[in-house]
Amino acid sequence: MSAADLGARLLQEVKVEGLDEFLQTLRSGYETQRPRAESKYTGQATIDGILNAFIRPEPYYPHSIFTLATATVATSDQHRVGRSNQAPALELVGAFPCSGKKQLLYYLVAQLLLPLEHENVVLRGRGSAVVLLDLGNTFSLLRLKHVMIGYVCSCIDDRSGPLSIENIGALMRASFEHLHVFRPQSSLSLLGTLSNLQSYLFDTSSHVSANRALGAIVVNDVDAFLWQARLEDAEDEILANNAAPKSGSLTSQFRELVAQLRQLQSIFSCLVIATSSALSSLTYSRVDGLHVPILQSHMPAAWKAFVTARLIVKRGTVQKFQYGMSVEEAAKEAQQRQEAVEKSAFSARLDWSESEAWREDTRNTIKAMGVNTDLIFKVAADSVDLNVDD
Repeated sequence: MSAADLGARLLQEVKVEGLDEFLQTLRSGYETQRPRAESKYTGQATIDGILNAFIRPEPYYPHSIFTLATATVATSDQHRVGRSNQAPALELVGAFPCSGKKQLLYYLVAQLLLPLEHENVVLRGRGSAVVLLDLGNTFSLLRLKHVMIGYVCSCIDDRSGPLSIENIGALMRASFEHLHVFRPQSSLSLLGTLSNLQSYLFDTSSHVSANRALGAIVVNDVDAFLWQARLEDAEDEILANNAAPKSGSLTSQFRELVAQLRQLQSIFSCLVIATSSALSSLTYSRVDGLHVPILQSHMPAAWKAFVTARLIVKRGTVQKFQYGMSVEEAAKEAQQRQEAVEKSAFSARLDWSESEAWREDTRNTIKAMGVNTDLIFKVAADSVDLNVDD
């Protein structure tokens, strides 16, 4: 055999791998040496337990944005990195006005932004970057800051020692640098923002989050443009004499929204968190021996199929004034009743309206969790406290 033939034969036996394949192989090899663990998407045990019941992925270790950008350039398939990690989508639905869904969202975003620890104070944060799409322009960065400071102060104990105001301020500035806020004004603007999000994040010279993983894409008020799209559909039907609506219709827009979010999840292995408001009445039913809440969604089918789990958020009820009470008697109890309202807790419970489509293993896991799928929290002027009893 000539030297040329031997060289050609050896070359055929060489396996070429991209950086993404090497990272996947390295991660798989590491996984075989350690027990199977559940993924921590938010750092909040109840919510992560619910999401893991639906997804049950292999434990994933999110790559930093810089690593993903490098791997994307190095390979021909730009969507391969992270695709093996199926990431979930969580929807927080307000059952009534002032339900507390925004307060819960502040807490989750704070958990995603804050580091694991700071100056010997254990924060149990995710230390990730967050992309916020504020469609209704209702997300308050000032309120987020107050919630973050309140959470940090609650983590300080005798072992960690105190943190100075300057130290906490530096932590807030360092965390907020990794919150990327966009405020689209229309459905087309939203889709355009999502289509350019990958290039923005991969342009590591435009932000300081290159060394962090993308923890979540947050869509605040995902139904903000819903009625505008439905109005456009109705106008199209009238103008076209009840013909099929054009491609910019409600269904098409939400299909494109879901497609873009799925594509970004396949690249960044990130959680999607969305908030919306309910239109139908909250009801309760007995399912598999459990007393569960049911809230029918008004969102398009494409969105409902995309969401992994919906949490119904509502405020605890306070006893109403007794029937036949006089105005004078009501005025005497007004102050006490207001104090009771302020002290009442909020709850976030898993919506069972789509439970018939759940897998059997998911249903069994949720049943086994029982009341552990109920999240109780309280809201104060400077904090959101999830460590409370019902």
